Amino acid sequence: MFKNTIKEKISQAKPTVGVISNLASAQLTEIFGIAGFDFIIFDMEHGTMSEETLENLIRGAKLKGLVPMARVRENNPKLIQGVLDVGCLGVMVPQVETGEEARKAVLSTKYSPFGKRGINWKVPAADWGNVNPTEYIKDANDNILAIIQIETVKGLENLKDIVKVKGVDVIIIGPADLSGSMGYPGNPGHEEVKKAINKIMKISKEAGIAVGIPGSTDKKVIEDYERKGGLLFLINSVEIITENCKEMASSIKDAFIP
Repeated sequence: MFKNTIKEKISQAKPTVGVISNLASAQLTEIFGIAGFDFIIFDMEHGTMSEETLENLIRGAKLKGLVPMARVRENNPKLIQGVLDVGCLGVMVPQVETGEEARKAVLSTKYSPFGKRGINWKVPAADWGNVNPTEYIKDANDNILAIIQIETVKGLENLKDIVKVKGVDVIIIGPADLSGSMGYPGNPGHEEVKKAINKIMKISKEAGIAVGIPGSTDKKVIEDYERKGGLLFLINSVEIITENCKEMASSIKDAFIP
C-alpha cells in the first residue's frame, strides 16, 4: 500500500504543505508533485470530478510522490468509501458540527473492528486484490487520515466534543464558510473570525490533534499558524495558477509596454 507520509509527519509534529484542487487535471496534479508539494486534496465538494475521474488523478499524484486525499461532498459513508476504494489515503469531511457527526465520519474511514467501512480488496486501493487481505485491512486502518472540517459556529461551539472522538486525525478550518456562519460572509479576515480561528487552533492543539489551515505565502503568517498548532498548510490550486499567471503577464507587459 502507498505509504501515507503525511500521517507519519503529523505524528512527528512536522509541518507539511499541500494543494487543495477542484481542477480535474492529471497533468496539473503531476506538476504539483514535481513542484514539491507534499500532498493534494481533490475537492469534490466544490468540483465536478467523479470517482472515475478521481481514480486517474490519484494515479498522477502517486506517480509524482503526492499523498492523495479528497474532500467529499457530505458526511456520507458511501461517498467516503468510494474515494477510499479508488486510492485516497485521507478524507476531508466538510461541515462537521457535532461529536456524533465526527464519529460517523471516522467510522466510515475504518474497516472492522474499528469502523464500518465496507470491505472489498478487489479495488484500486488494494492493487485489485493482489495483496494479502488481512495485511491490507490493517495497513488501511493505520494509513487513512480522518480529517474533520470545522467551518460553522455550531461546529466551533461543539469542538470540545468533536476533538474527543477517537480517530480524528486532523481538524481543518474553513475560514470562508466560518465567516459566513458568523455573519461576515466573504470576510474571513474579520477580527472576530480570526479570534474564532485562534480558538479552534487552541482547542485542537490542547487535545493533541493537528490543525490544517488554508495556506499563505506570507512567512510570518505561516510561522504564526505553525506556532499555534498548524501542521497542514493548504494552498488553493486556482489561486496558485491565477496569481502566478497574473504576475507573469504583468511583468512581461511591463518589459515592453511604456
